[in-house]
Amino acid sequence: MNTIARKLVLSVLTVVLTVIALGTTTFAWFTLTNTSVVQPFTADITADTGIEMALGVPVAGEEDQLDWLTVLTTEDVEQYIFDTYGGFTFSHVTTENAVDFFTLGTSSLTGTTTGYLSIPLNFRSNSANQILWTNVSLSSTEAPWQADIAFTGATGTAYNSGDSININAADSMRIGIIGTISGSTNVVGYENPASTTNVVLGGGTTLDLSDGVAAGEGDAGAMNYYFAKTATLPFGASAVDVLTTITSVSTNPAVTDLAASTTSGAAYYGTLIVRIWIEGWDANAYNSILSRAITASFQFTGTSI
Repeated sequence: MNTIARKLVLSVLTVVLTVIALGTTTFAWFTLTNTSVVQPFTADITADTGIEMALGVPVAGEEDQLDWLTVLTTEDVEQYIFDTYGGFTFSHVTTENAVDFFTLGTSSLTGTTTGYLSIPLNFRSNSANQILWTNVSLSSTEAPWQADIAFTGATGTAYNSGDSININAADSMRIGIIGTISGSTNVVGYENPASTTNVVLGGGTTLDLSDGVAAGEGDAGAMNYYFAKTATLPFGASAVDVLTTITSVSTNPAVTDLAASTTSGAAYYGTLIVRIWIEGWDANAYNSILSRAITASFQFTGTSI
């Protein structure tokens, strides 16, 4: 394999997402917003010599007109989110490919283009022609949540109403990196690894989340919590398909190619999209994560192939 030729370090593209309940709904899925709390967003993004970056979607053939920088500041990324989303709101969404999203509900899955964060990144270089994903972190301060009903938690522990449960809100989050490798769409999904608070959902095969605790009472975590609240299960719980994920980027997966370019102002140009969402089918996607701060960070490295 070729050695790394150029480093593109998003050090650190750090998204601080404080999730806040809108109203008093008490069921597994909820409405969240970070509209008023994007201010603490920290996003100093730097590139080594020979690589430049830009945010946004350019006009085809006018890629050189983007605001190309070697450093994208916190203010740059904040402004993009505000300009693009305004009153951005997370919703209870799910996806098999990080491209087509659906809102979960009681009677159907409904296609949606909202409820998840999407950040397009452009890269240009006179040397690097591929981008690798070399570091990732999804984190949240573990903190207790008081159960408001008896149910079985995500890791299989039975709780009574009033019990204190240690929760890591980041366990419900997903990151999807969408790029192009050898002319085809390439998607790499990530979720947190298994831990004392987290059970990996994974994807790759159709999952039955309806019978884990008892017949018809849902799997441990969000599904059983929903059943405890409503005496029913969400639509489709017995046949769930979600994005296949990895729990480490230690293998430095390639996420996008930089193709030969005559319109970007450099020899090679390429794009990727970073998508961040709360996976509605995740065992931790219930009221316990409300009002928690979640931090997502990414590091990408350029290489010559």
